[in-house]
Amino acid sequence: MGKSIRSTGVFLAGLLFGVVTTGAVATTLGSSIFSDVEYGSYYDEAVGELNAAGIINGYGNGNFGPNDNVTRGQVAVIMKRLRDELMLYVSPESASNSSNSLAASTSSTSDTSSTSTTDSSTTSTSSTTSTTTSFRTGNAAGLVRFTIDKFTADEDEGSATVTVVRTGGKTGVVTVDYTLTGGTAKAGEDYELVTGSIRFSENETSSTFLIRIKDDEIAEGDETINMTITNPTGGAQLTTPNTATLTIKDDEESADVEAKAVAFSALAYSAPDNGGSLIVKVVRAGDPAGEVKIDYATNHGTANTTNYTPANGTLTFADGETEKTFSIELRNNTNINGNKTFNLDLSNPVGTTTPDVSSVVTIIDDEVGTFGSGSIKFYRSTFTASERSGIATVEISRVGGTSGTVSTDYKTDGGTAVVNADYEAVSGTITFGPGESRKSFTIPLIVDDINDSGERINLKLENPVGTVLTSPTSSAVIIE
Repeated sequence: MGKSIRSTGVFLAGLLFGVVTTGAVATTLGSSIFSDVEYGSYYDEAVGELNAAGIINGYGNGNFGPNDNVTRGQVAVIMKRLRDELMLYVSPESASNSSNSLAASTSSTSDTSSTSTTDSSTTSTSSTTSTTTSFRTGNAAGLVRFTIDKFTADEDEGSATVTVVRTGGKTGVVTVDYTLTGGTAKAGEDYELVTGSIRFSENETSSTFLIRIKDDEIAEGDETINMTITNPTGGAQLTTPNTATLTIKDDEESADVEAKAVAFSALAYSAPDNGGSLIVKVVRAGDPAGEVKIDYATNHGTANTTNYTPANGTLTFADGETEKTFSIELRNNTNINGNKTFNLDLSNPVGTTTPDVSSVVTIIDDEVGTFGSGSIKFYRSTFTASERSGIATVEISRVGGTSGTVSTDYKTDGGTAVVNADYEAVSGTITFGPGESRKSFTIPLIVDDINDSGERINLKLENPVGTVLTSPTSSAVIIE
């Protein structure tokens, strides 16, 4: 096996789904749990059922990452969970057969311990406490737990649904109590305090309870509720996670962040290495009310202090200000050593919770080629976007030089996707200032319940000013 395997959703969910169906099966789709699992995708059901069985989990931010790399270490963890799940499962017909090697128990000893399976045996000797693993008949009533240990809900949703499952068995009626045990959210102000019991009927493996969330107009940040399940009945037992956290996402905070978001004026910059300074612009979007501060810094890439003078500092946006700049000194040299890059970072915001932002600067080796106003093209000939994300980002590049100010018009231009059914048509003008080499525009996508992935939005550049267009001047967004 190589160092990584592409796509958790494509490889592991698809591979393991057929195997784990011998155990408890949830009724939840992956798209109802993870925001980046597309409804109706070929791995939607597999992701949901394997998550409910505890075989695979997503990220803490509520995403699954269906196209992310999987490391060998992650594969080992997933395979162990699968093995444990299969070992715990016992059908009602075979529950009384003590020869089944299924659920693990643990004991300690200070001298000799042996580990046996149905076909092999190993013995080890130690002067310290060791663990002996034997196997017993699984619990036919099942093991009860939360599906995940971190749930999220938007404040304006009004409620949050929390799922509890039983795995390894589904015989008989089982109940379990749930309680809300505090956190940073305040009962009565941010949510309704509730306690209760969840009931699993015969052969039922998934159940839920509801938490009512109170929407307010106070920007108080994200808040948490701690949850616990206890007191299983009907012969069931608890397993982990039996505690979980619900994070309530503050919608006022989100709106405030969007209104005061701070970012670089371009995704990338470039400048010749014949000396002088690069002026970098930082902009504040939306409502400019109030003071905002943010730190900036340069960090080496392939370039170092022989190519530029590192810079750092703090930018302060006064009430009403939308733009600030800082400069970076570039150092001239006569060596033919190719283009070099260094990074730009924004961090430590005050007055906004804008996440850390990065950009890249390319120092063009002027001994190799000329540097003028450049030409404009699409950054890629094809872009992809998930319908569920609600937006497609399209990048435009300026190549061959970034001297002066230039612009070009852009527009959506038909395709197999339908305007106002799959996306909203857009058009506009992108302007590149001195030094700016890559910028972007966005296309709103319309989320529906139709499995129509693969539709195409055609894109076009036209009417350049102060520059010329170069290939590709046409591109497309493929909606996944």
